[in-house]
Amino acid sequence: MSTSAEQFVSTEFDYIIAGGGTAGLVLAARLSEDPSVVVGVIEAGDWDPKVDAINVPGLCGTILGNPKYDWAFIRIMATDPTSLTSGKALGGSSMLNLLGINRASAREYDAFETLGNPGWNWNELLKYMKKSEKTLPVPVEDSSKYGLVTPDPQFHGDSGPIVKGYPTWFNPLHLQFLETLEKLGVPKNPESDNGNNLGGVTTFVTVDSSSALRSYSANAYYEPNAGRKNLVILTNSTVTKINFRSGSSPLQAVGVELMNGSQRYNATARKEVILAAGAFQTPQILELSGIGNKDILSKHGIDTLVNLPSDHVYVYSIHEIDPTYETIDDIVEPEVLARQQELYKSRLGYLSTALASLFGFLPAKSFASPEQLSQWKEQALATAEKAPAGLRKQLELQIEWFLNPESVEAELLPFPGFFRGSPLKPEPGARYSSMVSSLMHPLSRGSVHIASADPTAPPAIDPNYFSNPLDLEMLLAILKFTLDKVYKTSPFSDPVRKQVSPSPEECASDETLKEYIKNNCGCVYHPLGSASMLPREDGGVVDPQLKVYGTANVRVVDASVIPMQLSAHTQATVYAIAEKAADIIKGL
Repeated sequence: MSTSAEQFVSTEFDYIIAGGGTAGLVLAARLSEDPSVVVGVIEAGDWDPKVDAINVPGLCGTILGNPKYDWAFIRIMATDPTSLTSGKALGGSSMLNLLGINRASAREYDAFETLGNPGWNWNELLKYMKKSEKTLPVPVEDSSKYGLVTPDPQFHGDSGPIVKGYPTWFNPLHLQFLETLEKLGVPKNPESDNGNNLGGVTTFVTVDSSSALRSYSANAYYEPNAGRKNLVILTNSTVTKINFRSGSSPLQAVGVELMNGSQRYNATARKEVILAAGAFQTPQILELSGIGNKDILSKHGIDTLVNLPSDHVYVYSIHEIDPTYETIDDIVEPEVLARQQELYKSRLGYLSTALASLFGFLPAKSFASPEQLSQWKEQALATAEKAPAGLRKQLELQIEWFLNPESVEAELLPFPGFFRGSPLKPEPGARYSSMVSSLMHPLSRGSVHIASADPTAPPAIDPNYFSNPLDLEMLLAILKFTLDKVYKTSPFSDPVRKQVSPSPEECASDETLKEYIKNNCGCVYHPLGSASMLPREDGGVVDPQLKVYGTANVRVVDASVIPMQLSAHTQATVYAIAEKAADIIKGL
């Protein structure tokens, strides 16, 4: 049930969860299954279950940057600052993501354990991924036309809260893209969630095709349980810091301070405080609470209680294609919009599903020559040798993966229309194919820290893209593979009329293409690792029980704890982490 700030702080909770997002609502639902436990959730955004821009799949992405639903943090970079999205409403980023739900390779999840986290591996996380999801059957007509396979129950859940299924509308170049990748040595992968994600993939999307609505943590985990008297939600309120018992060692959390409007309140927790505020704000709350790097905290006048010491980067390209192909570019035409709205009433058309459900997951050998791979290996090893011990272990794993022909090191995501992030404008009546080309395991590492002791001030976020110059070389190779191979190989090349972006001038040399990348790069909204689950001596913030080092009863449960970047979109992994965390807390 939802409540006022006064009522909330008058309740004595067993658990207080900071953040009602992807992970926070999973935890709230699972912990409140025990009627003797009282769970409180504090969410900075609101709860409105009737917003079309959230619920209608084909409108996903249209509220990115909207301050009512998106924190839209500004990243600090040498180039012009741009925003980093983060959900601000019940459901968090599961409320505004682009709906794709997939998994990284088994070796990447096993690396969690290799890096010092017993019990965190592929088999364990697969169990919780399955627990979180309900997989819909494949429509027969789509199965035969698009080569979709019946989901193997060994790898897919059938009774969890989050509904996933295949799309109901397909990119007009769907089959051509898959066939072209096969010609280029990247095979189709009809079952990419079994621990091997390499290949051309039609991914599942978090859409319930029976209703043509988004399935996300708010309507899947919270809404069915909103009537529980022991589950209390406070919206439009921000956790400003954790309150600790004076003189306790390890630190004993007794609750949190929160802001509702201009008023500050203190809420009490008998058992635990759990941070699920996301990769940008969880570290901010920790630092405001006195947990973090002493040098940073002292600069802002915060007493240090515990001294504790990245994202996928992409570049886009745009091509004009034969105007007879149906793309979302025509939605600006009133008669087309009216037709799509009618189709949506029957749960059909491109409003009924995700617009991006097709991926090419590539090994490094697809976009790099043996000579390049050898050279990059030497450069990466030189970087690893100079890195601190914890980072060195990660980089050594990344180098091993990069040279593995079965490891995914690049992602291509074809989009059926003019890329919305471009400063260019589409020609009226024209049709476009765009491609997002991403590097999966960058060597560069970013940072998130408080910029002020004021809890209302946004954190300072520096993705630090290309601080390791090898990342730029690798992304250049991925972009050239996109432009010179994918878009110039039949059948994907057949409808192409002209290349729009990058322009011929920007393609004049590797140096001009590098400038294009630096001026047009962005993140794929997969920030993680800002409160990593690693041994403390390796720079970790939480242990394998997700407890913050130096505390007795503070946990982090969100993407912050993922120790390394994954070759996947992150929501399936975050749901699994939250499901596993609930069992850890319950002692199961």
